[in-house]
Amino acid sequence: MAVEPDYSPDPSWTYFSAQNDIFITTSQHCPERPYVSLQLGTPAINISGQKLCVRRVIFTTVSHDQGFSGSPHDYGTYNQSNTWFDARIITPSGHDRVPRRYIQANVHASLDFKTHVNRWDSEDDDVGLREWLAAIQTGDTVQIIPMAHYIAWTNFVRGAKIQLWAVPFVDVSGPPISLVEKNDYTAHRQLRDDLREIRLVEILPGGFEEPIHMALRYTTLDDDRLSYEALSYRWGDMKNPQPVRLIDSDNSQPREMFVNTNLFAALRQFRRPTASRMLWIDLLCINQTDTKERTVQVALMGDIFTSADCVCVWLGESNPDLHKDCQVIRSISDLYEQPLGGSGGEKLVDASKGCTTLPNSHLTHQIVSSGPENWTWDFTNDHIFQQPWFQRVWVLQEVWNATRVRVFCGSDELEWQAILQANHCFKSRGILSRNILSWLWTALFTVKRDETELSCNRAPRLDILTILIAGHSMNATDPRDKIFAMLVFGNETHQIESLPEEVRPNYEKNVIQVYADFTRWWILHHNSLRILSVVHTLTGRSWVNMSGPCGSDAGIDLSQRPSWILWHEGFSEWMHGTLALHDHCEYHASGHRPIDRDLLVSMALTLPNNVALRGVRVSTINSLAPYPFFQQPASQAMHEAFMRLFDPSGSIGTWNSFNIRRSVGDSIDMADHSDKPSLWAAHYNAHWGGTPRNSTWLPCFQNCVFTTKDGGVGLCPSGSRVGDLVVVLFGGMVPYLLRPKVPAGIETGWESTRSKEYFFVGECYFEGLMGGEACSSISDSDTEVFLLA
Repeated sequence: MAVEPDYSPDPSWTYFSAQNDIFITTSQHCPERPYVSLQLGTPAINISGQKLCVRRVIFTTVSHDQGFSGSPHDYGTYNQSNTWFDARIITPSGHDRVPRRYIQANVHASLDFKTHVNRWDSEDDDVGLREWLAAIQTGDTVQIIPMAHYIAWTNFVRGAKIQLWAVPFVDVSGPPISLVEKNDYTAHRQLRDDLREIRLVEILPGGFEEPIHMALRYTTLDDDRLSYEALSYRWGDMKNPQPVRLIDSDNSQPREMFVNTNLFAALRQFRRPTASRMLWIDLLCINQTDTKERTVQVALMGDIFTSADCVCVWLGESNPDLHKDCQVIRSISDLYEQPLGGSGGEKLVDASKGCTTLPNSHLTHQIVSSGPENWTWDFTNDHIFQQPWFQRVWVLQEVWNATRVRVFCGSDELEWQAILQANHCFKSRGILSRNILSWLWTALFTVKRDETELSCNRAPRLDILTILIAGHSMNATDPRDKIFAMLVFGNETHQIESLPEEVRPNYEKNVIQVYADFTRWWILHHNSLRILSVVHTLTGRSWVNMSGPCGSDAGIDLSQRPSWILWHEGFSEWMHGTLALHDHCEYHASGHRPIDRDLLVSMALTLPNNVALRGVRVSTINSLAPYPFFQQPASQAMHEAFMRLFDPSGSIGTWNSFNIRRSVGDSIDMADHSDKPSLWAAHYNAHWGGTPRNSTWLPCFQNCVFTTKDGGVGLCPSGSRVGDLVVVLFGGMVPYLLRPKVPAGIETGWESTRSKEYFFVGECYFEGLMGGEACSSISDSDTEVFLLA
């Protein structure tokens, strides 16, 4: 690495750094992963024992591009350079804390390595930069991501370094306060569960700046209920709680309750000057200290929002960028209000065929571009989609169950269908806009137009497993809610009251128990082990190593929780890079051998965090090697599996951000992605162009071909190791990899007295065993029980 200039940081600042000097090349066909990662302590422990505030970050990169382009007039400049570096802030769960930020482009069409040093300071004039630095929290990881876009553009990286300075964070507002613990709910009389009773708060009239007074009311969800609106909002920052005055139903002396600043802003906005307003607000209407009441009210949540006259969505207070976004979204809505014949006689939709779906994306943008001359649409008006409300898991059913939705951002009001249509516009823009809504929003709502206006309706329900995978990108303060809040959307689970005890919302169970119980229930309900493949959508367990440069250790500690369960931290798009989760899976590795249900149920009673599955032992991994993509495949079936899993052309978009614009559950026709010779050649040249060696593999993929001790061959995910056991489990569509919990040769006497335990590594492809061959001629004595830990 080159010697960096001396920026003389304050000596009281704490210094962190990380660097990488391994030469790599990357293109748009490669997995999009970090080159350098720097973790800023942990949430509980760091160098100072306190939370840290970032003062300065210096990014140093040493790189060049491919040395040519079709724009010779840009040679030697930074104009139209399509190789660059992004900075990311990654949360402990693996997701972006805030949208990534551009660092630096390479010199256009230059083969000379150039060192670029970019210094970002917390006192910079750029407000966006200051906010980005302020978003970094203790436990987060700051990363440098090498990027390239368009065929033949290649980023040649020789080194990069992150230097970060931070100071102990001094919060003058004091530590976060638990509103549940601070508020006094003793005056909330007990609800009548048999009557499906709920509480409401009546916001009493007053001026904007006056103290907020509310009265507590009770009603049932029957036809003669009180008329009310339901508030959908985000709890937000718990610091600096604001007081409101709540009068109990018996008109006793008002008592003080506290709400967060976001809810307080909403109450001020919604309060009327001369008339009361009846609202259902979860923080105030549910006794948050009563676990039993919370469980009952959560089960009624769908009915609460369905019964409301209107659901008022509060996105938060506004700012100039958000206000502009609201104006643009309203303009999109206004354009769609035009007659179906369009302007100038151009037909937008063929009404004679009864077509009520939206125009395709190209025609959409023709409509948008034909807007008024004074109307600015530059595809940067997507700040509104960054509002935290859109990532909150509970809001999905709050608006999905609504008969009417009104959206408020400060004093701006928007139509719900206009927001979804704006998201549709942004989705079609690919790399130009990453700030689009989660898959779930497009999966749960259908936006249509009739002869006069846009409309928004519920989309058909999906299977609950697809819903939960799509929910990886959503946030929840309580991880259990990433199951509880989703049940209403599942074909198998939407009738909450009729679900078995192990699946119904129950806040008396801990997080691991909730996820273990759900995984076990799904296996029994579907008589299938397909849910086990969900581990490859979890952070750190994908088929392709996405945690660092290829060759870095992709191993994850499988002992930190049960290794076989669904979990709440992952990436939805990775479901397309699995063997068994996609809807065209035709593998039947276990033949027609069913799950041993009695074994599964009985073991759950004594070992609830384990799962016992019957199957057959196949072999043990003896060696690992890269996949020889550029030579005649020994097996066409294995080659097709590699194409789906690793996406070497990058056209599916599983492992990069350029093509991920699919809705959840969309099918992938591999015929469209299995014959991409020009993209494969570009990918090959990005790594080996100009290299005298005759290489046959792609170095951006890890060693994924395994050979077993008896000569078997197959494909395995990142994190696989020599010594892992290949098994076929009854009820499984594919073979699996297991890892002995206690390594061979060091079993204790205690271990030998019970069933041997294994960590679940994941799926694998095993040549010659994908159609049930391992189970075609076995007896009961050939099977064994595998206890997964």
